[in-house]
Amino acid sequence: MSGSGVRKLEIYLRQGHTFSVPVTVAEHLLGLSSHDQLKVLLYVLCNADRPLTAEQIAQSCKVQPDAVEEAIAFWQDANVLTASPELPAVSLSASPVQHAELPQSAAASAPAVPVTPKPEPQPQVREVARIQVSSSNFALMPSEIAERIQCSSDLAELFRSAEHLIRRPLNHTEQKSLIWMHEYLGIKVDLLVMLVAYCADQFISQKAERIAIEWQEQGITTHQLVEADLQRRTEARSFTGRMMRIFQMDKTPTAKQQAFFDRWQQAGYSEDLIHFAMETCRDQKNDKVSFPYIDKILVNLAKEGVTTVEGAKQSQIRFQQQKSGKPSAVPQKRSEDSSIDPEDLNKLMHPF
Repeated sequence: MSGSGVRKLEIYLRQGHTFSVPVTVAEHLLGLSSHDQLKVLLYVLCNADRPLTAEQIAQSCKVQPDAVEEAIAFWQDANVLTASPELPAVSLSASPVQHAELPQSAAASAPAVPVTPKPEPQPQVREVARIQVSSSNFALMPSEIAERIQCSSDLAELFRSAEHLIRRPLNHTEQKSLIWMHEYLGIKVDLLVMLVAYCADQFISQKAERIAIEWQEQGITTHQLVEADLQRRTEARSFTGRMMRIFQMDKTPTAKQQAFFDRWQQAGYSEDLIHFAMETCRDQKNDKVSFPYIDKILVNLAKEGVTTVEGAKQSQIRFQQQKSGKPSAVPQKRSEDSSIDPEDLNKLMHPF
């Protein structure tokens, strides 16, 4: 015990097999790397003298194969690992400048050290297009992210808020995504926090970036406009969930199915009326569900002013009685939900 009352921590290294870890990992990258990324790195460094596969690393580290690929990419971006030119192994690169000391065959195959630009202009055009629509090619190494956090208190607060909202550390891809949306798209930090909160259940960079791009294109740049847009998206997401329950869907709707859901929500159809239209479709289509058929029923009902299930049922009764030649037992008064001529009703219930 020292005079200041602070206990000194003494650690002794036991004899045995050891391996080296670059100093930059301990000094600069521990706060930026995830738990899985550190596990993969330690395993790779311990086995740097033999070829490894993603499946082998995943099994030994108890992580998913996708996590192995992301970890290798992370440490390659940080210039800690470099791909072997001849074997599917990974080897330690002590510092970025050592790329120049590699054999000629290794230098030629290293993806991060192109000697001369490609003469063909077409790949460069595609590269620019990808940068404009996502952060996938936004080259930013972990050390550069660390520098940005140190230089910008707003960015540091954004990262802290994002990690609090998603209840876990941001991975490298998500860190790059937030910086890209802030610096490239010009989205303010407070608006990005709102965006992360909207996606907090599972922060997916691609999804957040699509929304951010729409904000930029539509001029949604204020707190009030962002709040209104996220409210609209929340309502649409809730409506889709209710539609999935009505249609007993256990998978995410396809793009065409989602388009019908969005159209029905915008038209203001009630959930009961949509359910009625679905049951009518099943009766007419041998228990099969056809979204275009259901949509046609709803459109025809709206044209005739029918907005409730009761009004639609009365229309069905009148149509069946008219078809059989029996007098209608349903009052023929004209109202919002029952004023449908038999000829129009035939089109309603048999749209195809």
